[in-house]
Amino acid sequence: MRNNWTRAWLTALSALVLFVIVAHSRELWLLNVEQPVVDFVLDGTDTSIWEQASVLSSLSLIVPGTIVLALVALFLEKRIALVVIVSSIFAYALAGMIGSLVARVSPSSETTGTFPSIEVVQSSVFFGLVVLMFWWVGAPKLLWHIVLELSVVLTLLVSIRGITAGDFWPSDALGGVLVAGLTLITTAIAFEANPAKIPVRKPRKARSAAKSVAVEGTIEV
Repeated sequence: MRNNWTRAWLTALSALVLFVIVAHSRELWLLNVEQPVVDFVLDGTDTSIWEQASVLSSLSLIVPGTIVLALVALFLEKRIALVVIVSSIFAYALAGMIGSLVARVSPSSETTGTFPSIEVVQSSVFFGLVVLMFWWVGAPKLLWHIVLELSVVLTLLVSIRGITAGDFWPSDALGGVLVAGLTLITTAIAFEANPAKIPVRKPRKARSAAKSVAVEGTIEV
């Protein structure tokens, strides 16, 4: 399993570095590809429906949600609570560092440093942490797969909202997903190295048997 995580981490890192190089050195080429797509989407299209998805990337959801995840982890393994907080900060800092390097302007020309999209990074990392928590505590496979699929849909909604609002380019959203992916793979490695210490409750039959043994021992004495 460790070799698989290592390969996944190296793949995510390579993809991110390659995409950053393309975004930095081939910015005009990317714009020539993306501009017609964005113009088509924004031209006379009612994008108000997508604005409702803005809450998914709002700090009023992500910050309290991350704190709740950290508190849950605190009761199971203290080091994982720290990992949850550090992962969020790391992703934000990495996105900011890349953004200062690439320095792209949004389609609406209102903001700069849109690559990678901070909104997509924050929401993807948060939703990813939720999935990892379900996986870490040993939730049924079907359950955390459902949570995984839901997190993908929510991340897609955040990306569509930002693109239709002219906040960032499609490639900015993809860059955000790559940053989040690298962060979450690193987080998953830390989760696996620190298993959750979940109190195991004895089955009813086992408790009854133990109680009977104790009673018999008392009678013999």
